[in-house]
Amino acid sequence: MLKKAFALSLFSAFLLASAPIVSSADALPPLTGEKTAKMFKDFRSRAGKDFLLPQVFKSHPGVTFILSHAKDLNLTDKQIKRLRTIRRNMLARSLAQMKKIDAQRTAYLAMASKPRVDGKKLHKDLHNIAWLMAQATADHLTGHLNAAKVLTAAQLKKLASIK
Repeated sequence: MLKKAFALSLFSAFLLASAPIVSSADALPPLTGEKTAKMFKDFRSRAGKDFLLPQVFKSHPGVTFILSHAKDLNLTDKQIKRLRTIRRNMLARSLAQMKKIDAQRTAYLAMASKPRVDGKKLHKDLHNIAWLMAQATADHLTGHLNAAKVLTAAQLKKLASIK
């Protein structure tokens, strides 16, 4: 079951990473600026590659998706500001985690390519990479769940019909 979930996660990751995101959220009053836009672009280029089970996000739309439907959901200015803050924090945390994962992965691959390798160290380092990926996934999902908490029950119902 876990192997099947992992295989599905990899497939979902590739789908998520290749799907373009078109957002009308940027037409809303600017609340995050160019730095967050760059962070989002960097995140999207890596999304799915560093999450352990990215298919969990399918059931929980992200902030950008929610903001892209701000009009349909009748989001208030206060909700928009809160959602953008959540997104900015999620991006910063995820990008920092992805940087750690990438460094660990690079070191692991360099070590694993040597002619003589300590099997115990390989196992330990691979376990550490998987742990970092799981942590990044859980932290990012928490951001998605926090975004849902900003919405009213009626807005959540409407969002479910948009998905």
